[in-house]
This record gives sequence, C-alpha cells and structure tokens, in this order.
Amino acid sequence: MTLAKTQDRPASPPAGAYRAYLMVLLTSAYALNLLDRQILNVLAEPIKRDLHLADWQLGALTGLSFALLHSLAAVPIARLADRGDRVRIVGLAILAWSAFTAMSGAAANFVQLLLLRIGVGVGEAGCQPPAQSLIVDHYPPERRAGALGKFGLGKPVGAAVGLAAGGLLAEAVGWRWTLVIAGAPGLVIGLLVLLTLKDPRRAPAAVAPAVQRPLGAVLRELAGRRAFVLIMVGVGLLAFMSYGANAFAASFYLRVHGEDVARIGQALGVGPLAVIGLGMGLIGASAGALGSWFGGHVGDRWGARDPRAYAWIPAGGALLGALAYMAMFTVPSGAWSLALYAAPAFLNNLWNGPASLAVQNLAGERARATAIALVLFVGSALGMGFGPLTVGLMSDAFSASLGEAEGLRRAIVLCAAVDILACVSFLVAGRYLRQDLADAEAAEAQAIR
Repeated sequence: MTLAKTQDRPASPPAGAYRAYLMVLLTSAYALNLLDRQILNVLAEPIKRDLHLADWQLGALTGLSFALLHSLAAVPIARLADRGDRVRIVGLAILAWSAFTAMSGAAANFVQLLLLRIGVGVGEAGCQPPAQSLIVDHYPPERRAGALGKFGLGKPVGAAVGLAAGGLLAEAVGWRWTLVIAGAPGLVIGLLVLLTLKDPRRAPAAVAPAVQRPLGAVLRELAGRRAFVLIMVGVGLLAFMSYGANAFAASFYLRVHGEDVARIGQALGVGPLAVIGLGMGLIGASAGALGSWFGGHVGDRWGARDPRAYAWIPAGGALLGALAYMAMFTVPSGAWSLALYAAPAFLNNLWNGPASLAVQNLAGERARATAIALVLFVGSALGMGFGPLTVGLMSDAFSASLGEAEGLRRAIVLCAAVDILACVSFLVAGRYLRQDLADAEAAEAQAIR
C-alpha cells in the first residue's frame, strides 16, 4: 500500500459519542435539505393564487427550477469533496441554500421566485454526496448500509416536517413568512457543521496523486459498470414519480377531496392546508423513516450473504410503490387517500441504504462523492426536473376536457407507472452487481499497489 493511500484513510472508523453526534447533525442537515426542497409543495395553491400562475409554472418552480442547476452543480461539487474538505463543503452548502430559501419569501413574481429556487438547488447539491462519503468513513463495512439508511431518515422526516409545518404556518402567517421561517434553522446547522465537525482524512488529497483520477477516467469507469448505470437510472425513475406526485399532492387534495379535507379541518379546528400538511407530514415521516431504516437493516444482513440484495430491495419497493400510488390517488375518500400515503412513503424509501451503499462500493474509495453526485444528477434531472413539470403539463392538457380535479388525478395516476420501469432497472442491475463489485474491488486493489 502506498504512503498516500495510508494517509488518506483513518486507521479505524471513529466511534463513540462523536460519531453519533456527526450522524445526528448530518441527518438533520439532510432533513433540512428536503424540508426546504419540499415545502413549496404545500404552498403551491397560495403561491398560484398570489402570483397568478399556471400548473406548468408550479411544476417548473417545484421541479425544473430546482433541478436545473442542482443536477449540474452536483458533480463538480462532489469532485471537490473527493479531493478536499468535505465538512467545509457541507457547511457552506447548508448556509447557502438556507439563505436562498428565506429570500424566496420576498419574491414578487414568477421569474424572481424561479431564480431564487435555482439558488436553493445549487446550494443543496453540496449536501448529500459529501455527507454520505463522510458517514461511510465513520463506519466499518458491515454496518455501512444501516448507517446510510439512518442518514436516509432525513429524507422522509424533512419532507414530512416541510409539509406539516408548511401547512400550519401557511394558515397562520402566509406563504411568504413560511419560507423565511423555513430557511432560519439551516443557518444554525450550517455553523454547527463548520465549527464542530472534522474531516477524518489525515492528509489533503494533494499528497495522494495515485488515487486522483481525472473526472473523465472516473466517468468512463463507472459507465462501464452496468450495475451502477442501472441503479442510477432506477433511482432517477423513482424520483420522477415521487417528486411528480408530491409536488401536486396538496393541490390534488384541495381539488379532488376539498369537501373531505374541509370537514376534517372543521373537526380539528384548523384550515385545509394544515390538514393536508399534518396528514401527509405525520404519515410520511413515520412510514418513510421506517422504510429507510428497514431497507438499510435488511440490506446489511441480506447483502452480507448476497450483494445482489442491494438492487433487489429497491426493486421490490418500486413495484409495490407503483401500486400503492395508484391506490392512493384513486380511492373515493380523502381520509382513506391520506391514510394510504403510508404505503408509498414506506416503499419508496427502501432504496436509501442498499442502493447508496452499492453505488459507493462500485465507485471505490476516492470517487464515492462523485458517484453519489452522478446518481443525484440523474435523480434531479429526471425526477425533480421532469416529474413535476410532466404532471403539470399533463394536468393542464387533461383539464381542458375533464376539469382541473380529474385532470390532475389522471396525470398523477399515469405517472405512477414509471415506478414499474424503476423496478425493471433495479432487477437488471442485480444481474450484474456481483461481478461489477468484484471488478471494482480488483481495480481498487490494483490502484494502491
């Protein structure tokens, strides 16, 4: 093993209170990442009325604007993370997206809000890849899927808190102040990351030229691993459905189940947005967090015996998730529809631990953040970029003949079929995963001789 390689890796994964603190802080940051990303969903109808927007513009704000530069920024930021101080990158990214979220409350028109959401997207691109790379360095191999599954808890919890708090705050102070309040916690978390965490690498990447490959070489190597490409596509297809449906969920309940939501609100003494936000928030947080934990837990145990499990677990979740989404958006009762949200929230989070670990293992030690960023790139471009926009365009088209309520329902249900394609992609990835992991290990061993 070369001196550079020895210096680049901690002697053993840090343990104890610091590791637990790091996990809590980074998971909290990831939760805020999703909160600030998703809060616009529950605010969609008030923003539409205030700024006089069409559904396609809502789709652009909740998806395309965020994904546009989020996806493009993810890879160069991850390359910096693979070579430099990951803690500094995560901390500065949190401060940036939180500031843009708060400033979004002052937007006076569609263009201003669009540009500010692009700023949020660029900032959030600096969170997940370096944070996951940091976490992997703090856990032994046999516990990494579970650790990434725990980190993945931030996704459903953050999105759920965004929906719940967003609905309550929107009723109380309006959508503008809701965005200002949503951005504030990230300023605190960002400072805590910068001031209290340390990157465990013992030497800067500049002293390890043997393991610093050009981006083109990394991309060619990853593109040659079919399991990596197929997992990346599968995650992107899951994101397409998830973001497409969630971006219009609040609008769906107000348009299709408005009377049911109003009755529930009267019984609870809150407004319709609060009912939707609290319902989807509490259900999404509990079911989604359970799904992320369960996927990582099963991945650690099943994957130790057969690494193909890292692809099979997401495949099962995707197939059942498609059916769950279709049921959720077609049942005649608003209350039952909200309750059924537990199923897709659980199933569509099973992939977090297993697939993330497979991606990092396929990439090798000095390209982990880059590999996660490539998955993030596809998820952002395909999922956030085109999911909400596609649902919005289809909704506008169907609404001409079916009306706004049924037009939106038809659009969301048709998009649910994309989860079936994700299942196929993960299943095919499983065919190649064992061999591709062996090739990755061999390449890593060759590089450090």
